[in-house]
Amino acid sequence: MKREKRQHIEADDPIPLDLEEAILTRLLAKSLMKFLCMSKMWYSIIRNQRFINSYYAMSSTIRSRFTIAFCCGSQAKFDDWRLFVFSSSYDDEKYSSFATTLHMTIPSVSLCSASACLSVHGLIGCTISGPFIVCNPNTNKYTILPCAGPRTFLGYDPVGDQFKALTMLSCPPPPQPHGFLVYEVSTLGGGESSWTRNKFTSPPHFTVTNSQYINGFVYYGAWTPTRTTNPVIVCFDVRYERLSFIKAPMAVVCWEGESILIEYRGKLASIARHPYVKV
Repeated sequence: MKREKRQHIEADDPIPLDLEEAILTRLLAKSLMKFLCMSKMWYSIIRNQRFINSYYAMSSTIRSRFTIAFCCGSQAKFDDWRLFVFSSSYDDEKYSSFATTLHMTIPSVSLCSASACLSVHGLIGCTISGPFIVCNPNTNKYTILPCAGPRTFLGYDPVGDQFKALTMLSCPPPPQPHGFLVYEVSTLGGGESSWTRNKFTSPPHFTVTNSQYINGFVYYGAWTPTRTTNPVIVCFDVRYERLSFIKAPMAVVCWEGESILIEYRGKLASIARHPYVKV
């Protein structure tokens, strides 16, 4: 009888909170979204910022992910326009191929040839003509920012835990640029549930490459102060919302669309696609 009583007491003992959190961090994001309705305790755990940070840290170590985003193309009929987001998780490097999973489909979206979809800290930012789409493949949700500018870049502030979309509101017309450019920063996170906006100015420059986010900074290639002179890498500090310029080799930005910025072992690198350029 004592043994049965002891077993009954042990069966009624609740699972320790730290063990529950450890179990939840190993589940798929889609499952977590369903478990939000299980209880108030699980809702508070999953929505807690400390748990979210732990979940993404776990994802980066045991759930390596390859993400692809593409659309039907502007030549398709408007009713057929779609933006598709695929991804694949892989844990074994001995396999050269892996199956992908369709995470989400966004209707009525078509990207032009100059558009780009950049993955930043679990979110995907897609630049299209006019608005800016921010997708979350884990929750299958997306939001459209009405960014009224020719270019928008997505970044993340790891210290303040905030996502920020940098939009160039003005563009210097040739042959002489304005004395400054106007930028707008849309911010989400840090305890806020909606996007907030802030504007600042910068020295004039012509943006000629897509952006690359690395460890709290957004980089893109440009010419300054006038077109085809003084190639630079523009560096946007996401936390402090400041722009700075780094002198760049001619091959990095001279071919405009023929150069690509990438992350290589945590550092900024460039691929020059033009056949006559050697970097």
